[in-house]
Amino acid sequence: MASNSERVITMSRHTKFIFSRASRVSMARSLFSAMLFFTSHFGAQSSFAQSNAPAALTMQRPEGRLLAGDIIRLSFNVGSASQPVAGLFSLSFELKYTAKQFVRPLTPDQVVSGPFLEPNTYNFARHEAARNTVSLAVSRKLGASGQYGFGEVVIYSFEVFPEAPVGTEICFSVENVSANDSVGKAIPIVAGPALCLKVAELTVEVGPNPFTPNEDGRNDQIEFKREGGIPPEWAIVIMDREGRVVRRLFNGENKWNGRDEQQCAMLPDVYLYLIQNGEEVVARGVLGLVR
Repeated sequence: MASNSERVITMSRHTKFIFSRASRVSMARSLFSAMLFFTSHFGAQSSFAQSNAPAALTMQRPEGRLLAGDIIRLSFNVGSASQPVAGLFSLSFELKYTAKQFVRPLTPDQVVSGPFLEPNTYNFARHEAARNTVSLAVSRKLGASGQYGFGEVVIYSFEVFPEAPVGTEICFSVENVSANDSVGKAIPIVAGPALCLKVAELTVEVGPNPFTPNEDGRNDQIEFKREGGIPPEWAIVIMDREGRVVRRLFNGENKWNGRDEQQCAMLPDVYLYLIQNGEEVVARGVLGLVR
């Protein structure tokens, strides 16, 4: 008969196993270890499945405010650190855009390959104005291998018309994404969210105002500052209180030193300024010149 520290397990009519208390503890530990193994194993499988979810093709939001006359540089990125792409060799998609009366492709049939698929790439762009659509494609050259990971694949730019009203919303969306590896096998890539931008109100900062052009090294010039700089096609016109033109600034020049076109110092007074884009008056105001 087994002692209290032992237990008899009958497997069949002829077979008996006697387990001591120490054996039962050892078995429990082994079972616990097995449970840990399976838990970690299936957990790892779940994580692996998540990492194998389709990578996305997304657009990176441009920095800064969008102003009329600006260039929108759209950067397209594939994959991410948590959802990388495996063996990408070629990629194509359609880019849709809105507000076509105020925006157009900067170079309709030209696209720049991003560094992820470089070097040795072919690229393709076709603008269909009637559909507000640009078809874009990029591929590594024959004989190259597919790329693994994530990164920038395509760069494409749009021009916002100078007459675009403040508040105009311009939206871009990706459709019909197709991707392949180096042997032609399809790679699942999904389209990321749409990107919408609004034309912001133009502001030109003018200062210091008043200014003191007495060549003492302080406040000797008045500066016209705009986010992104003064476009070269703009003109800044300085006039006296009678409306006579004193000085014109062209080609992005944005500082006035208080002198006329002949570099003669102007008298202390109140002066007017106009900022023009062709026939359009972008901004106007008053300057104070003090000596």
